[in-house]
Amino acid sequence: MNDLELYFKDLTSKDKNKAQEAAAYLVNNGDVKLFEMLVSKSDYLFDFIRNNIYKYIEAAVSKDNYLNILKFFDVYSVYYDDLFANILAKHATQDLTDEIFKMLEKGSESQKIYAAKYFSYIPDTVALELLSKYAFSDNEFLSYNSAEALGQMQDDISFDIALNTLESDDDFEKLKAVKFFSAYGRDYPLEAIFKTMKTSKIPENIAGQIPYMDSLLNLLSSEYMSDTLIAIDNILNGFGEILPLADIFQFELFEVLEFLINTNKVENVNSSKIAEILLSAYSKFSMFCENQEYIFDESKDTKYEISSVLKLLQVQGDDFWKLQKTFVLNELKKSKDNIHAVIPVILEYNLREAIPDLKLLLESADETILCEVLTALNSLNSLDGINFDKIIAEIKNPNIKAVIENIKPKS
Repeated sequence: MNDLELYFKDLTSKDKNKAQEAAAYLVNNGDVKLFEMLVSKSDYLFDFIRNNIYKYIEAAVSKDNYLNILKFFDVYSVYYDDLFANILAKHATQDLTDEIFKMLEKGSESQKIYAAKYFSYIPDTVALELLSKYAFSDNEFLSYNSAEALGQMQDDISFDIALNTLESDDDFEKLKAVKFFSAYGRDYPLEAIFKTMKTSKIPENIAGQIPYMDSLLNLLSSEYMSDTLIAIDNILNGFGEILPLADIFQFELFEVLEFLINTNKVENVNSSKIAEILLSAYSKFSMFCENQEYIFDESKDTKYEISSVLKLLQVQGDDFWKLQKTFVLNELKKSKDNIHAVIPVILEYNLREAIPDLKLLLESADETILCEVLTALNSLNSLDGINFDKIIAEIKNPNIKAVIENIKPKS
């Protein structure tokens, strides 16, 4: 074991004295190699070990060595940008701010990210123009830290740019704007964000930002309840694939689903949508727990929370789930807007009672709906009585036409 490995072992040790001595060595010497090793292994450290390291590093910084922290700006880690910004803010001088501004202007990508975080602690408007530029960067760390700093400065110009970007034709530009508001941290234009989510082709990504702006539980008790239900549906659709499983805590999914269960024990204005969400959640969390490859790499806390959510769903009685299936069938009658979310639930639970209402949807002029409905009816072995020749003749999209022709029973 070389000296670097020994220092790292001490830094992560449960022995407080050894860890403090290693942190003091790290800071006093500005040892970038040791910091690189720490960064490379930080993903695998327990939270309490990382938290101890933060405390020891902060305690080791003084007026005589705080500039050594700038040496670590060449190695970016999301685990350390808040710590370093907080430390440097406590020792802030005009010279230090000027030095960090130079990094923001001309430094490496890593230096720019740390520098942007510093200006969220020291909101000096000298950085305003650069932060406005970086707030929509393709580098998510740089864009987040820049938007966060702009929020501290309450910059209206960048806010208006993001608001206008929500109207973009590019879904990924819209997502950048939504992420801007999430980081900006104030004055969230929720109505515009929900509208963007409902028209986007990547609604799961957008929905996944909303809990960082306000609690889903709060939103369910607000004028945004209907839109929040759509957001929860999108979150569940993306959970574990597009959205990381560890976000179960930020999303407060246990508490959200518990609230929806209690709400849906009787019929209400949103009962069919809530039922679809609950049935989807039951299916998805069962899949996570029955197939360990989905949760193998997750933390102990995340695994426990996923298991707890499934148990919450499982303990609801048969009568409750029978009622939810009745409610979800009503969604077909209520609105075509939610058909994309309802059909997977119908197929998952083999709700053959939906067949008559599905066939009524074959009168739709929406070719995507026609394709989804015919695909569902095919899965339910219920293609009898359908005039495929008439439907195919009216389809304009060649890809959809090819799918439907493939579904059509061979004579």
